Amino acid sequence: MDGENNEEEQVKPQAAESRKRFWGRDLLAWALAERRSRQLAKRSESQVGALVDAFAAFATLDDMLSAVEADLILDMLRSAFPDVDHAWLARRLRRAVRSPRPLQGLASELRQSLDETDKIALGLQLFTLVDASGRSERSRASYEVFMRRLGRPEVGTAILREMHIGDEPLESSESLPFERLVFGGKNADVALPPGAVNHEFRLYRAGNLILLRNTGSNAIWVRGKPLPPGAFLRIRERLELVVPDWTIGYDGLRFFLDTGKMETRPAIYLAAGDGGIIAERTRSRSSELCVRFGLVAEV
Repeated sequence: MDGENNEEEQVKPQAAESRKRFWGRDLLAWALAERRSRQLAKRSESQVGALVDAFAAFATLDDMLSAVEADLILDMLRSAFPDVDHAWLARRLRRAVRSPRPLQGLASELRQSLDETDKIALGLQLFTLVDASGRSERSRASYEVFMRRLGRPEVGTAILREMHIGDEPLESSESLPFERLVFGGKNADVALPPGAVNHEFRLYRAGNLILLRNTGSNAIWVRGKPLPPGAFLRIRERLELVVPDWTIGYDGLRFFLDTGKMETRPAIYLAAGDGGIIAERTRSRSSELCVRFGLVAEV
């Protein structure tokens, strides 16, 4: 009996020591995770602040901020940072407008904190502010300098070329640093219904940003409101876009973008059989036609 008691007395301290080590490791892991979380939150808040400052600096190049420009900036920020308090974003924007920071310093700061895809998305969004301000020579020059300081001058040049309204031939999508899809018009990747003959728009995607630009001569209806010719709109979930004889939502637009960048397109092979036409996924000796599917079907 004494032997058994001694063994139990030895086991209890060992179990207690094991539990102590377990809880120690657990507390250490929690402390490290909490520290990382605080660091990420601080970095995210700093990045949001720098982006607000950049948007405000571009919008106030003419020393004033219109209500349209303010709404445009807040819409972009709310879409990019849905978890950030909207009231805080509005207060932060007012502060940035009162005390604008130099664009050169902001570009250098964002060059370090943004990845390459985010820089392209930022370039696209900043151009919408250049466009809203009337595309003055000053705003265009500031935009080019900013993109150069951001480390992506070729992206700025490509965006300015793409957004230029003229008679020049449309640049190949493969040569652009962002995705582009043209709906309607003579250069269409996706044909619109015959009833939408005077409608045309383009989609641009960089990372999580999907931007629509109305390049037609008629308004496009979005959630019951008209998007006038030349205007931009950030595409987000639950959005519904309407042109004559056609309605398409967020998922449909993403489907077209995903299809447009597919390197290998799905295909079916058709053959004539005793019971009619036979469709197969793989080619066989009896296959007579191959139909490849993408933005257009090829036979």
